[in-house]
Amino acid sequence: MTVRIATATTNGETHNAELLRQALISSEPELERPDVSLEIICGLLLPGAEIDLVVLFHDRRRRDLQFKTSEGYPVHSFVLAMEVKHHSPDHIRFQGPALEVQYDGGWHNASDQSDRQTYALKSFQRATHTGHDIRDSTFVQRAVWLARAPRGAFKVFPPPSSVPVHFAQISWRQLIDRLEQKSNQIRALLDNDHPKYHSLATLKDLLTYRVEPTRLDRRRINAITHARFDAEKSAYIGRLGEGLLLLRGRGGTGKTFSLLQIALHLAKQGKRTVLLTFNHGLISDVSRMLKIIADEHGEIRPMPVIQTRYAFVQQLFECTFGYDEERQLRQETADLTQRENLRQDRLLKHGSSIEPGYDFILIDEAQDWSEAQRDLIFKLVGADKVVVADGVDQFVNEARCNWDQPSIRINRRHRLRESRRTKGATCQTVAEIAREVGIADWDLEPDSDVFGGRITVLVEPNGVQALARGLALLGQDEDGQPDLRPVDNLVCLPSSKMARGLNFSALFDRQIDNERRHSWRGFDEECRRNYPLEQSQLRAVQYASCRGMEGWTTLCLGLDLFYDFHLRNPRIDKEQIEAQLQADIGFLTTPEMLENAIKVEERKCASNWLMIPLTRSIDHLVIHLADSRSTLGAILSRVATRLPGAITWLDEGIHQDRTHRGRH
Repeated sequence: MTVRIATATTNGETHNAELLRQALISSEPELERPDVSLEIICGLLLPGAEIDLVVLFHDRRRRDLQFKTSEGYPVHSFVLAMEVKHHSPDHIRFQGPALEVQYDGGWHNASDQSDRQTYALKSFQRATHTGHDIRDSTFVQRAVWLARAPRGAFKVFPPPSSVPVHFAQISWRQLIDRLEQKSNQIRALLDNDHPKYHSLATLKDLLTYRVEPTRLDRRRINAITHARFDAEKSAYIGRLGEGLLLLRGRGGTGKTFSLLQIALHLAKQGKRTVLLTFNHGLISDVSRMLKIIADEHGEIRPMPVIQTRYAFVQQLFECTFGYDEERQLRQETADLTQRENLRQDRLLKHGSSIEPGYDFILIDEAQDWSEAQRDLIFKLVGADKVVVADGVDQFVNEARCNWDQPSIRINRRHRLRESRRTKGATCQTVAEIAREVGIADWDLEPDSDVFGGRITVLVEPNGVQALARGLALLGQDEDGQPDLRPVDNLVCLPSSKMARGLNFSALFDRQIDNERRHSWRGFDEECRRNYPLEQSQLRAVQYASCRGMEGWTTLCLGLDLFYDFHLRNPRIDKEQIEAQLQADIGFLTTPEMLENAIKVEERKCASNWLMIPLTRSIDHLVIHLADSRSTLGAILSRVATRLPGAITWLDEGIHQDRTHRGRH
């Protein structure tokens, strides 16, 4: 039998796959020939989307013997993402080129959902097990299958949809006749294995690949899926949907963890949730965790979706106004921020209600949203269906967004103070660094049940040597702990602009290749959209993308360069500072006062940025300094003097410890 069902995970989509398989074979018995392969993959969870069915087809016969469409085009191979809907005909409607289905009292755009799935599948085809050797994406066909709606149930013939629509009596002929053909043959896959392009075998292996969790993954997942809510948390969890839930805390207090717990809690109740952020690195980390959870807990449906705010607003705009409007907007401006602002302005002014496709919206890094972005979220689902995670020290934009509005109902304002990531001793040392850089109200408390933690300062002006020595420290940690895997660790890199032209990303790639290691290159536009597949992949991101991420050992390369850059280039609103000063002091304001106020805000902005990477480690924080005499070098030296034994200091070119020797 060559029509097979491959399950990436055990779930209800297996029944849909069986129905499709039976319909195709009964309408075309030749599909069971040994030289024809058709694979149906069920319930495929990808970053940003979950696809009901993926159909992979390959006909290995001569061209003249292959199946042909009604127009005579041979069908060599195709990749098809299929959304399955079990709605009755009275809950289905066609609105122009869009197919909509009704549930929970609202109409949902199934065509738009199919588009999202297509893009997600194309992107994931470029996922790699090593960090390199990326295969190109195939062309992806798309379709919606109305499995319980006969074609004859519609009195008026449905207009052409932007996505091919199939009805209950689906057949092989109907399926291939609705495929899009680019030439005189429908072809997407190679006949044989190739390092650059996909065959049916390589694509099936990738899509059905089961991510093997590490011991650290297992600990996280058990905490998210099995841990019981304490009495305090149970109170506001029980009131979800009755007011805005605000979670506030510094880096490492478990804000993202709490959002995931809430999302899975809602999923078990059948609620659709989306977690919005703007950090692709965090999306990859969370997507990897959700993939493991989906593989092991197929009963949790629908799985939460995580995506960027930008992608969410763009999809919402296209769904509401159509792709022609989106294309016109793109022609108006190439600036991504301006595009997002134009989209959200149109959506806010739209008179009718807008269906977001989700029951609850969860907001990560809420402090860096704008008021207009906040108001759009409230318009979509109401403040009652919003959960907000606000990072206290992780504020990096010019104006902080206040979600706590007097006019809205509040479920709870919940402050997270205890470190859920960094071990106790490291947490205490980081607190001393926070005070040294001027954060007087730092209140991150060590977890009294989690001891240990280490900080190492590595001084090395040579970038190549810094990479080699830093990776050697990670290797030592891996060798010393049998359960630790490279994917458990994290490397943070400054951009070339921050490092005054030195390309740490290229140096990282070179060192990884020299050591014949594998990596997940989160600094690469393509790689960071997909999660690491192998435990052997060491994760690396630029500092701008490290928020919300963590590593058992975290290596912060060129951290003094990163800090100096933000001291030189603070993202502050000088006009707002002056206006606030005028409001507080009035006509007594002097230029000197304004200058001092600006300097305070500049230092505060750089300090907020610095605390983000300093709170990424679980056990071992490795800080690389290009110059021990830098601003950060002097800060760390003063802290090390006050706290003897708190920091292990590795001097330039010297591989033994200096005077601040010690280990917690």
